[in-house]
Amino acid sequence: MEKKNQGGENDLPKIILEIANAHGGNFEVLNSIVNEISKIEYSNKAIKFQPFKPDLIALPDFEWYPVYKELYFNPDQWNEILFIAKNVGNIWLDLFDLYGVEIFASNKQIVEGIKFQASVLDNFEVISALSKIPLNNTYLMINISGYEISQIEYYVKEFQKLNPKEIILQIGFQSYPTLISDTGLHKISVIKAAFPHTSICFADHSPADMPVSLDIPIWALITGCDIIEKHCCLNRTITKYDHHSALQPEEIMKLISKINDFQLASHGLFISKCENEYLQKTIQVPVACKELPEGSMIGLSDVIFRRTNQLGLKLPEISSLQTEGYILNKPIIKNLIVRKSDFKKARIAVLVACRMKSSRLKNKAILPIHGIPSIERCLQNCLEFPCVDDVVLTTSDLDEDAILGNYTLNGQVKFWQGDPDDVIMRYLGVCDKLGIDIIYRVTGDCPVVSSDIAEILLASHLKSGADYSAAKSCSVGSCCEIYNTEALRRVIKLMGKAEYSEYMTWYMQNNPDIFKVNIVDLPPEYVREYRLTLDYEEDLEMFNALYVKLEKEQFKPSILNIFNVLDNNSEIYHLNSNITQFYHTNKELIELLNRVTKIKK
Repeated sequence: MEKKNQGGENDLPKIILEIANAHGGNFEVLNSIVNEISKIEYSNKAIKFQPFKPDLIALPDFEWYPVYKELYFNPDQWNEILFIAKNVGNIWLDLFDLYGVEIFASNKQIVEGIKFQASVLDNFEVISALSKIPLNNTYLMINISGYEISQIEYYVKEFQKLNPKEIILQIGFQSYPTLISDTGLHKISVIKAAFPHTSICFADHSPADMPVSLDIPIWALITGCDIIEKHCCLNRTITKYDHHSALQPEEIMKLISKINDFQLASHGLFISKCENEYLQKTIQVPVACKELPEGSMIGLSDVIFRRTNQLGLKLPEISSLQTEGYILNKPIIKNLIVRKSDFKKARIAVLVACRMKSSRLKNKAILPIHGIPSIERCLQNCLEFPCVDDVVLTTSDLDEDAILGNYTLNGQVKFWQGDPDDVIMRYLGVCDKLGIDIIYRVTGDCPVVSSDIAEILLASHLKSGADYSAAKSCSVGSCCEIYNTEALRRVIKLMGKAEYSEYMTWYMQNNPDIFKVNIVDLPPEYVREYRLTLDYEEDLEMFNALYVKLEKEQFKPSILNIFNVLDNNSEIYHLNSNITQFYHTNKELIELLNRVTKIKK
């Protein structure tokens, strides 16, 4: 049936109280039953009656024919009782014969719905008579007990021809007594699956003197039915007919109380106020498991989860802030929660380390690649990195490197001169000057360093709360690295100075017990084995050939376009494919770096 606003009073399940023949043919008793039902407070109740005529429902040879004569009420009596009942609840009629159709037609304006019992579904006589009455405002319920799904589908289609307001399927039949195992609860889910857009009514005929008779309707509601039908009477002890499953008024009130409790338990906000309060009072929140330095971010290894009276951020809230580029603006001591006020927006910069000295390819930084100095090609790409406040070309304070100040793309890039040997100290100098918190580290011999890969690395760095992030695998020269400035300060604090700091990667990856190292698997389209760094004459030849091809194909020099050219032009990448990275193959250097960059606690 039509659903009302969820959670409101009118969303209560409909309960149809079936008087059936509990009146015993006594009109005063019928009137008394209706009167008792009127005293029951329930906003979505209905009363169902069974008007029939003996000679239209059965032949005289039928054993119950004399009883049908006893139960008969004339049209005036039906009109009278239905007029009274319309102020008590919605009216439903069981139709068995043409007489029932006649009573319905006379009172159609006050009848909400009509029902066909399973034994009447083929009564063409009744169906034909109904077809002449508009049913667009009348619900039509058919009891489908004893029928298979295919048969039910047939009857649904047939009764749809009457164009009722809605067809309702009813489960449940009457035995004397009806066994608990015969209630048919198990059918509800099957019928709902077969007829997902059809309302289900459950007619419960369990013995009324058993306590379970008040529970089975609730189980039906839980299982998914929409309407409950129960027999009712004044007093089972003195009721002659249809008393086996009939509830007395006080029992109906108990059932309604259970339905109200069910309604309270099954409706409401997805998260109630009390539920939310419970969670907020008991939830374990992240607490610093050690001192967290200013300028760092918070990773899973930095926190433990405890209940506390401190009001702090939850893990998703911390993650959200850091993903947006926030870092700690002060130290967090052990066992302290973290608040939003403990964060500040990080200043992010690309620091490009570059020197003029080069033993293998003299002045390589300013050598032209297809007409543009190598270092400027690198800086052009760095200006495309995401979330960048500054791009800084960093070199030594030696006179020979001062010339690099002429290669800042007309001032778009800042220029910084610092320590000639300690790259970490050089970086920290510019970080102190500009207030830089997070560093994209790029070396100036990477003219095609990728802004797309930089974006992937930064997102992972911020999400993980790392000190250092790098790609697990990439083409040499295509990737940057990401450092928190605070992590580089810690290197100096712990070691005093950083020998071989041009290999600063080792200080991070060689000390995962001190620094939060985040190694990122790049998407496969960003991973190749090409050599894209400038250190030998062969490298310069390859880059010139590459840019000639990019220009010819009218490709922007993005890393994916570069890979596309190299994938399809092997003669270009073969120009330098025989060269290997010195620090990747020199065992003595690797052993030295592993030794000198290991931080002893």
